[in-house]
Amino acid sequence: MLAGTYKGTTGVRQENAKKWLTQRLPQITAPAHPTALDIGCADGTHSRVLSALGYAVTGVDFSAPMIAAARELSDDPTVPNKPRWLHGEFLAGRYVDDRGTEAPLDGERFDLVLATAFVHLFPPEADDDAVRKVLRHVTPGGTALISTTADAADRQGLEIKAGADGRTAHRWRNHYTVESFMWLVREAARDVYGVKVPVRPWVVVDPDADGKLWIDVVVDRPA
Repeated sequence: MLAGTYKGTTGVRQENAKKWLTQRLPQITAPAHPTALDIGCADGTHSRVLSALGYAVTGVDFSAPMIAAARELSDDPTVPNKPRWLHGEFLAGRYVDDRGTEAPLDGERFDLVLATAFVHLFPPEADDDAVRKVLRHVTPGGTALISTTADAADRQGLEIKAGADGRTAHRWRNHYTVESFMWLVREAARDVYGVKVPVRPWVVVDPDADGKLWIDVVVDRPA
């Protein structure tokens, strides 16, 4: 359902993603040959931006239609350094590639790990596990960028998500205050890295939705 919705806004989202990533992580434009993991990559918008900047990117998503859309959008012979697209379930760590071959990621580390609009899709307690697993994929000295919407009060439950085609689907959704989301990330970082790790938050207004706030949290893993 959402894959079709995303397809009509690919160009705009790609440009916005590049601006957003370079504002949050100025270092990503430095000449290097780093690696990146894009968790919940959807149709691959962020993955393609990072790939164009020279990253060797792995994009993973639970939705087969989203991964199919990501592969289609990157199927251009003139584009070098194509991302690797994997379909599977993040917490279970089970993925397959475009040939249907198993491609486990447990134990792999990346210089940059993105989890944007992702953690809030897990029920309580599973969101703790999701954040910890995101942070485990960061190589020492690397960086994670985790984002969600910010609300006035914590709440959670099943919600209806509507696509541009009018179809709807139920999905789980956590809503966090800035304080509760920061606590979630801080505690997960301390659990995973064994030390108190500084985290850098930004709270920004969504330009496309009145009153909607996003919180972006950057976590640097100790070297």
